[in-house]
Amino acid sequence: MKGLQGKTGKALSCCWKSRELLLAGALGFWVAGFWVAEDGWHHRRALWLVFPFVLLGADQIARAVSGARWLWLVALLLGWQSLSRGWADPLVVEQGGIGDSIAVFVLAAALVATGRKKGLGEWIVGGLAILGAVVVLYSLLAFYGSPSRDLGVHRLRNMLVYSDGLNAVLTGMLCASGAVAGAWVALSVEKKAHQRLWLIVLATLVFGLMASQSRGPMLGLIAGLAVICFFHGRSFLRVGLWIGVVVGFYFLLILWTGGSADFVERGSAGRIAIYQWFLERISGLELMFGRGFGAESSIPKEELGWFVHHPHSSYLTQLILGGALGLALLLAVIGWSWRDAWQLGKRGECVWVALLSCGVVTLVVDGAEIFTLHSVPRLEWLMVVFPAALAAGRGYGSRTRARSETGSSQ
Repeated sequence: MKGLQGKTGKALSCCWKSRELLLAGALGFWVAGFWVAEDGWHHRRALWLVFPFVLLGADQIARAVSGARWLWLVALLLGWQSLSRGWADPLVVEQGGIGDSIAVFVLAAALVATGRKKGLGEWIVGGLAILGAVVVLYSLLAFYGSPSRDLGVHRLRNMLVYSDGLNAVLTGMLCASGAVAGAWVALSVEKKAHQRLWLIVLATLVFGLMASQSRGPMLGLIAGLAVICFFHGRSFLRVGLWIGVVVGFYFLLILWTGGSADFVERGSAGRIAIYQWFLERISGLELMFGRGFGAESSIPKEELGWFVHHPHSSYLTQLILGGALGLALLLAVIGWSWRDAWQLGKRGECVWVALLSCGVVTLVVDGAEIFTLHSVPRLEWLMVVFPAALAAGRGYGSRTRARSETGSSQ
């Protein structure tokens, strides 16, 4: 019995010493669900698997909450969103209340705590990029393996999510985010073999994005790559040429197979009509305070000729539901983390500002609520909150170390 107690004690001691690593692993496991979880319901339920590791790292998370002021602003934003549900009339979306806000805040705090330690966040985004490349390869085979689907005609879907595959735009979002991470890692690793591996990962994700024909995520990818190019300069040329080769190969392939990508023919895909419809109907107190989170944010089929599930712009959604005050809080939260991410870029870690730029630009023309786990598209949290929290954590960790070094030198 004493031997058993001794082994148990050693195991618990080992878990305690490794709690930061275990928390990072649990968070990475859950975030991977955006690529592979069957649907949103199963993905959210998987948070219970993360909960024990959150408890194990509670001291680190509490330290992050008390020290990282970015989280205070996040709490204010989430509080406003929860408060606004009080005047949502009618309240048509029951999900996304106080429980959702608490979950979003705890996840953000856990990511800030993880981001404090250099390397953990990079391992997570690198692992996600590799996972994404594997999923894209599988989806290309599963989706275009059907005789009824052709490259350039039918837009690629992630075939691991939902019975008929994840929406092509959302598939493109995943590919764009993964490609930005892959491009940064390809420039950061030193060994030639590792560089070749990451160029393959990058090529797969870029090809998947092109096959999804999702223009919003393409703009996001361009924004992320532009940031990487800015910080890496001429060394980015090789990666940029490689991406150009992949894009050229995609167009040659669809010409050879008889397909025709309709990037231009799709026009605005109804976005302008959607935005105009919402903006014409918001004024007065509703413009200032919003309809309230949980209120109706769809457009009936009778209005435009087709049913619109959400406003197809995260910032317009925030304005409609949270008002100008809610939008200002959202932009303040994003701006704060983007500033931290930019400073990190100056110190050689531009992956965070690149990922955040990719997400911020992508959600201009798509997406719904960002700081929630219950939006219709679901990926807004991954595109913005995930890199923003890790960037805030890295910034907080850097400032903490700088203060410690200053104090010890005096």
